[in-house]
Amino acid sequence: NYSAFKIHTLFDQKTFIYAGLFIELKNSALFLVVFNFELMKSIALTLSSDRYYPRYAKFIEEADGNPERIQSVIDLEKYDVLVLSGGGDMGIKSGAYGSQTDDLPIDGVKDERDELELSLLKKAEQIKMPVLGICRGLQVMNVHLEGTLWPDIGQGGFDGAMHRDGEGGEPPIGDIPHWTKMEGKEFEVMSHHHQGIRNLGNGLQILSQSSDGMIEAVKHESLPWFAVQWHPERTSEGLGRALPREWLRKELQNVQ
Repeated sequence: NYSAFKIHTLFDQKTFIYAGLFIELKNSALFLVVFNFELMKSIALTLSSDRYYPRYAKFIEEADGNPERIQSVIDLEKYDVLVLSGGGDMGIKSGAYGSQTDDLPIDGVKDERDELELSLLKKAEQIKMPVLGICRGLQVMNVHLEGTLWPDIGQGGFDGAMHRDGEGGEPPIGDIPHWTKMEGKEFEVMSHHHQGIRNLGNGLQILSQSSDGMIEAVKHESLPWFAVQWHPERTSEGLGRALPREWLRKELQNVQ
């Protein structure tokens, strides 16, 4: 949106651009166009690999955010929102599995990523930064808040075939659609995980569960934190994509 003003003057034709103003002096008339724009808010994005960046970036940009991969806690305060993305399983060192130390069918563990994301959440909690968790991100959020995970959801009696159909990759391999319900509405989401919340973390509230009882979405009772177990960035347009995206958009708009 812009407003234009015509101011008559005696100057010859010239053009100036200064501080967001476009000024054209032409045929003894000055045209002043004031552009009304707002810079996109910056988002810190965690990733297991840069090859996953384009899909997450597209989703975040739909919410008017500007994503950048973050790899150091020191950099967090440069950003407005933190997004924890999907990825491999959390390691034993993280405490994700509580007292369970055997029969742990975990893979894709990167202890350094666990340490980074848990440290980021500690800092985000201190400064009350909004956080969106996606798939693994929901699980990391739960662990940070002293909750635990099922190392494999089959151990909890859940339907593993509902939530994953093979190994991961980019482009996605093994994604599977299923239905979930939130805010009184049922909708389809794209899922790819074999772990899930076992004991709910402190302060988290359940917003959505799938038909087998798996926790699909949570929010924090006092912090601006929201997380989903599915992959909105790999879900087609609909509530499964729109609900996390619009939450993110709203939090970005609330940033001062």
